[in-house]
Amino acid sequence: MKRLESIDIFRGLCIFYMTFGHMIEWFILRTDYWLYEIVWNFGAPIGGGGFLLVSGVSAAISYKSRLLKASQIEEFNFNTVRNEYLLRALIIFFISTIWNFFGVLFMNLPGIWLWFVIQTISISLMMAWPLLKTSKVFRIFLCFVTWIANEFILAWLLPYQGQETLLGVLFYFLYNTPDQNIILGYFPFLLMGTVIGETLFEIFNIEDQNERKELLKKKMFIPSMIGGTILVIFGIIYLFPNFNNKQTFSSHMFILGIEFLLISFLIYLKDYGKFKFKKNYKVIYYYSFYSFTIFLSHDLLFFLFPPRFNAVEIWLYVIPIMILWTLLFRFIYKKYGKYASLKFFVSKIATDLTNKIEIARLNKLKVIETFE
Repeated sequence: MKRLESIDIFRGLCIFYMTFGHMIEWFILRTDYWLYEIVWNFGAPIGGGGFLLVSGVSAAISYKSRLLKASQIEEFNFNTVRNEYLLRALIIFFISTIWNFFGVLFMNLPGIWLWFVIQTISISLMMAWPLLKTSKVFRIFLCFVTWIANEFILAWLLPYQGQETLLGVLFYFLYNTPDQNIILGYFPFLLMGTVIGETLFEIFNIEDQNERKELLKKKMFIPSMIGGTILVIFGIIYLFPNFNNKQTFSSHMFILGIEFLLISFLIYLKDYGKFKFKKNYKVIYYYSFYSFTIFLSHDLLFFLFPPRFNAVEIWLYVIPIMILWTLLFRFIYKKYGKYASLKFFVSKIATDLTNKIEIARLNKLKVIETFE
């Protein structure tokens, strides 16, 4: 299956926005912190929720591609698909834990167990694995059930916050750093992404171009536009004005609705063939190609300045830094390509470990057959 430019652009926008938003948070004076709140809250659809959604899209496309490979190649089986997937998730979790540890040491983070987006993605990938074999309708249903249940679970556990009891520990696990990407609030974004990814995989594996375009319109563009519009309206009306604070059920519906509209718009422009960018989308593509690498490395920018700029001055620093940061990864891409991509090495390590596990399994079977 070919790379989908719409998904690359969406992923790139998420990472570009996170880099930009974090710099405003780090450099802005506390007296002008309202600027960060405006930038971050109103751009939430391409923040953590967007990154989780597009991670789910990629996970589903990769899963379906490997299942297809397993059906065609005898040496590549379902165990290989499963092991690669889960090992990749475990490696990402290991990296996220190290990242949080250094954040505690050097960035004043309150603890190692923080629901920053990489940690949420890794655990969400593990949780999503048994659900990839279920129907798309069931996964959509489970997303909304989880979002609704999250409201009741939070209300139930809130009185136990800070207590050294079983329920206090459960609150800490589920809701530590509630302003971040808590698992019950953000796992559904990744799961919903698997529905989108599976749908796109089915559509883009159809040979006939006219049939593919018709299905893209019928199964993706129209449902996303209608569903996205309904969710945005509901999110704004329900519990107004909390639709943009990132943590309420209302905000989750608003964020998901905007994501549906944005992805359907990008698909219509790029993959449906209605508009061609003359220079492709290289500026955003670098952020997509190096998404994992940039997400981790952009924290180095934290150490450039203390919070010292007001709402006007900060633009004189953030914009030039973003330009230089983009040019840096343009140079890295041209010079090193995939070999500077952390995502590439995570996949390679997972594949190598999977191959070793499979070889060990086959050797064990041979030994058993010999004794029999």
